[in-house]
Amino acid sequence: MQNLIVPTGDHEELVEWARRQQRLTSSISEFAIAITSIRDSAAALQQLVTRARTLLDVDMAYISLNGTDGSGYTHITETSGVWTEEYRTLRMPLGSGVLGRVAQAGGPVQTSDYADDDTLAHDEHVDRIVAAEGVKAILGAPIRSGGQVIGALLAANRFARRFSAEQVYIAQTLANLAAVAIDNTNQVAAFDAEVVALRTGQQHTQGELATERRVTSADEALMDAIAGGGGLGSLRDGMQRALGRPVQLVDLTVRFDMRAAAAEVGDAERPLFALSARTGTAQLHTREDGSVHAIMAATRGVDLVGAVMLEGELSASDDLVLRRCARVLGVFLSAQDRERGDIARRRRELIEQVLAPAPSGLGFAVITQLRELGIETGKPFRILVVDGSESSLRDFGHRLEVDFGPSLLHAKLGEQIIAVVPEAAFERIRDELEERGARRWGAMLVAHSPALHMFEVVPDEFALVERVLDAARRSGYTDTLVSLKTYGAIGAFLTKVTLEPTRLGIVEVIGPVLEYDRDHGSALTETAGAFLDAGHSVPQTAIDLRVHENTVRQRLDRISKLLGDGWAYGQHGLDCHIMLAAHRLIGR
Repeated sequence: MQNLIVPTGDHEELVEWARRQQRLTSSISEFAIAITSIRDSAAALQQLVTRARTLLDVDMAYISLNGTDGSGYTHITETSGVWTEEYRTLRMPLGSGVLGRVAQAGGPVQTSDYADDDTLAHDEHVDRIVAAEGVKAILGAPIRSGGQVIGALLAANRFARRFSAEQVYIAQTLANLAAVAIDNTNQVAAFDAEVVALRTGQQHTQGELATERRVTSADEALMDAIAGGGGLGSLRDGMQRALGRPVQLVDLTVRFDMRAAAAEVGDAERPLFALSARTGTAQLHTREDGSVHAIMAATRGVDLVGAVMLEGELSASDDLVLRRCARVLGVFLSAQDRERGDIARRRRELIEQVLAPAPSGLGFAVITQLRELGIETGKPFRILVVDGSESSLRDFGHRLEVDFGPSLLHAKLGEQIIAVVPEAAFERIRDELEERGARRWGAMLVAHSPALHMFEVVPDEFALVERVLDAARRSGYTDTLVSLKTYGAIGAFLTKVTLEPTRLGIVEVIGPVLEYDRDHGSALTETAGAFLDAGHSVPQTAIDLRVHENTVRQRLDRISKLLGDGWAYGQHGLDCHIMLAAHRLIGR
């Protein structure tokens, strides 16, 4: 299924989009509840095409199901908005038209002008009926059952135009619900037939019906969790009703889980997740206290994404319901993972716009999104740049999710985490990093800007934070939090001045050395700074730079020729030391 695309227009467009999504969610939820009580598949599908026509805002909507008699045809079963009887009862050869493309592609397919679309396999009889109906644009979304395409939900207009990404998303969502309706009614019909054929086994049949109701209850839990926004906790409660005993859910798509519904997993249980995923069966495990529980893996394709853990032994019906619960959990976690991915992408795009705005400045939509995150002109905010190993960045990113959820603007850009945060959020992060007994994050560094009040200064301040981070990394700084103030008086001074005059001062004092390094690829600037930091000690400078003492002396001779013999002493030496330190932080 394609991801739903969020519009990037003005506020009114976003509000209208949100209303459409609310109506869509409400309609889908109502239909999902309705199909659990509708035993007649035709009635459920007729209700679906009627709603589909409204939701998609199209001239007609209909469902075509593939024949099961080996005739090689698919036929239209339910319609809304179709004029001609021939179209309502149309039988098409499998592989032809939009439906043929849907079966081949395995996903939604559309044509803006059916008659002129040479990519479709045309049938003369079908083309005549389509032309008589006046159909131009057709959108088809596959209906799947048991891993096979059994038909399609189709929408059509009597004018030529492409369907939007939102319409494609809605069509596929409704097609998936059609598959649920068909599966449910087929299952109920199968059980009803067994009741009639096996009256002597009435008690056994009733047991199977009860199991199916429990399975349906698990499906309803998924609908409730998605439509009602109850999350993993709501899903767990629904599964406990279906299974009749306590359930724990394991979400393996995140490292730290912020939800109380998640289980605490022991080391002895983790290997059973993979074994259950590989075998497709529940695994029994006896804990140290003697209690028995069953583990059923939840997967997305072949990937393990979670597990359902159930206390006690399993009966045959329990096993069936547990399998369905695991399947429901896999669908839910996959949807949540995609949503987290979408949120991360939107955060990344927002930060990129803030760090590198257009010449005209930040747009209204960007400023609105920032304000919703507590970041706005006139209120203090800061830029954070986090640098470290892949594992430390992953752990720190999850820590931010645990502490702030979606309210903090941060994203992984390249090999770093970049964040733009209100002052209150920064204070919380600072306190957590610096409090007594705080977790040590290894070699991770968190560099931050001074408190800022205008978006216009963000690009320059971000570049400065990167320089501070680089200087801290090269100097072997051992604490986690670093800023200009970390570098004492020179850093504190630079937080309060306009940087361009400082850059000019750097060039005026040590410009010849900087120019020589630029032209010759040498390291005179680094050597000069190390020599002054080492208190004019050549041996210590050699150790710090990891070069021979003669190399240091040769470089110092070159520096003296460029800056004068007294460059390292007295007032001249102080000036050089200050400007070398400033250059290390802000560059030219």
